[in-house]
Amino acid sequence: MRIAAAIFVGMHGVGHIIWFFSTWTQRILGREGRAQLETHRDDFVVEPKAAGGKAVGILSLLVMAGFVASAWGIWNETSWWPPLLIGSAGASMLVILSMWNPIKAPGPLSLSVRALLANIGLGAATLMPWGERFLGTH
Repeated sequence: MRIAAAIFVGMHGVGHIIWFFSTWTQRILGREGRAQLETHRDDFVVEPKAAGGKAVGILSLLVMAGFVASAWGIWNETSWWPPLLIGSAGASMLVILSMWNPIKAPGPLSLSVRALLANIGLGAATLMPWGERFLGTH
């Protein structure tokens, strides 16, 4: 279970690259059936191409690095990953709330809601004793 959790944490982290690309590049992300961030510019809390959006883009890279490092820590059963995972999940929530994506993914929840739920779940699994079954001893 620990290995699967490490893979999930790493993949969740890598997903934050979408926020960096939406703020620092001219690319329109997504295709039909995927998040088309550029077409929903008016729905963002922070304008993606403005200075605030660029700061959120940089934060998203730091969040990605934090999640990937946490995944490595979980995989290798180190002792330092829990605070890093909690911090990354908290910073991820700031990124997601700043760049709220109202687009529905397949299913009833938007991508932003799914990401917030993943962060809440990771935080709970890190802080609660039952989380050791998923993440390993911490």
